[in-house]
Amino acid sequence: MSTLCPVCGSDELKKTTHKHTLTVIYGNPSEYNEVIEKCLTCEESGDFSDVNDETITQLTNIAKKQSITNMVEYLSNHNIKMSYMERSLELPARTVARWKNGDYSAASLALLRIIRTYPWILEVADDHFNESIAYSRLVEEAVHVIKHTLTSNAQQTQMHILLSEGSIDVHAKFQINNTYFSPESLTPKLENMLVIESNI
Repeated sequence: MSTLCPVCGSDELKKTTHKHTLTVIYGNPSEYNEVIEKCLTCEESGDFSDVNDETITQLTNIAKKQSITNMVEYLSNHNIKMSYMERSLELPARTVARWKNGDYSAASLALLRIIRTYPWILEVADDHFNESIAYSRLVEEAVHVIKHTLTSNAQQTQMHILLSEGSIDVHAKFQINNTYFSPESLTPKLENMLVIESNI
């Protein structure tokens, strides 16, 4: 059965294709050809045969499965054992293996994305989501991010984190070169010397 224009019912259609790239979080990009049909009678255009939705759904499912493999490999390469992940999150044994084989849900995919983005959350889970441990790890990671961000422009960085029962003391000091500021800059985000000292 030939495809008909949904507006006028004509079968005089002109088909064109356009290349697109489909991306899935932590997955490999996939290229596909989007099909556009134009009615030569009324000039309505669109995907009259619904082939694009079918293609996108199929490619998305493949990309999601590949993203699971990518995320698990990344975690393994960073010395995070799948047995540790399953134990800390109280998941049944071989759960990750089943995910890799395609037996996963939207919730398990979301969970794996969170772990891939914030691997340290497993340490919090392993401590039964203890609030003080969670805050400590969050502050530690924030300090690492700040230090990494500023290191490229810093002559000197000093950081100290003291964790004790019920308190976190963070002392951070950065000396920044600001040669990249123009003379016209009245309020640069960073001055010649940026010193951050905080007690949290």
